[in-house]
Amino acid sequence: MRSIGGDSFLVPLGARVAAMPGLVVLNGTGRCMWELLAQERSVDELAAAVAEHFDVDYSLAHADAQSFLDEMAQLGLLQP
Repeated sequence: MRSIGGDSFLVPLGARVAAMPGLVVLNGTGRCMWELLAQERSVDELAAAVAEHFDVDYSLAHADAQSFLDEMAQLGLLQP
């Protein structure tokens, strides 16, 4: 992840450049989740941390976390 002018981006490197031409822009929630994923976490653990950090309902945080994980997996940015 790179931060430029207050914005956060996932920048493909090496072989990923050809597979993913472009950048992924993260909002504040996405940045928080990406940083939390530095350690292996379940979707439930990720949702609980997001709900606490942003003071939002757990069910909303869980839906957002699942959506984020699905999108990152679809882009090939997560290891199984």
